[in-house]
Amino acid sequence: MAVAACSATGTAAPLASVAGATATPTVSATPTPTASATDTLAPTPSAIPSATPTPKVTPKPTPKVTPLPPLAIGLCTGNQLRLTLLYWVGSSGNPSYGHLSATNVSSASCTMRGTPRSQIVDGGGKVIVDSGNGGAEISTGDPAYTVAPNGVVYAIVEWDNWCQSSPKQKLTVATYQPFGLGRNQAKSNGNAPIAYCYSSSSKSTVKATPWAP
Repeated sequence: MAVAACSATGTAAPLASVAGATATPTVSATPTPTASATDTLAPTPSAIPSATPTPKVTPKPTPKVTPLPPLAIGLCTGNQLRLTLLYWVGSSGNPSYGHLSATNVSSASCTMRGTPRSQIVDGGGKVIVDSGNGGAEISTGDPAYTVAPNGVVYAIVEWDNWCQSSPKQKLTVATYQPFGLGRNQAKSNGNAPIAYCYSSSSKSTVKATPWAP
């Protein structure tokens, strides 16, 4: 009996069809996500304050010191004196006279000399008459009086020709030391007699006698 020949080119059966064999499906590996590093935030640069410019300081000019003239050396200053209005003298038809004293209230002797610039001051503090002779109150021929501490010198002011309405009382007197050495105003001493008006076209005037012991 003839045996059938085996085919050398037989087709291989699939693996799944092999008895007892179970096909294991190929599992695709899920890629593990790579943890991304948290981005490092770049620090916010701090604002650099702009430098405040130093203000330019203009130096103050040094005041020029004017030396006192020889006649001013040793004179009493306003700060060394107390001016007192002793009393008024006056009557209808006449000038009004204010009698003054100047006392050295400092601890050092000083000199009084010449004729003071003088003013009449009303009860509200307003100067109503000024002799206006500025710094020309001293001449080389004027006697000089040394006034010790608590020493006193005297002068009289003459107020003349007041043609305006009556000023506010109580009137008083002020005097100036020459060469800008100070001003002194006396306290009032009651109501003053008003100077007589003899010429409405002329200014009111005030003048003083020289200082004397």
